[in-house]
Amino acid sequence: MDHDSETPFAPDDLIGALRGLERRDLSFTQFVALHYIAGRGRPTIGEVANAIDRSRAATSRLIDELVDAGLLVREPSGEDRRTKAVRLTAAAKDFLAALHRAHHNQPRRRHAH
Repeated sequence: MDHDSETPFAPDDLIGALRGLERRDLSFTQFVALHYIAGRGRPTIGEVANAIDRSRAATSRLIDELVDAGLLVREPSGEDRRTKAVRLTAAAKDFLAALHRAHHNQPRRRHAH
């Protein structure tokens, strides 16, 4: 069976990605949130909370940590200034791009089962 078609990361790639998170001092949940935000552009905090299956309060704290780390920016969402959206900073885009490059630049191994 070829695992490349079933999972985005081979085991070695996942370990490399997790080491990258450690260097940025990110939790796995923060990484998942960053990845979701990267795919959505400017989601609201409520959308992020739903996507990562966390409460709005817990997600707001997680977002605060990512803002403090310089990886996200909060901004008003549309006409309702009380609703906040988040977007990636250049540093977050660079970090995710580096993980993506590392994933795609590693030689692929076939797993025999």
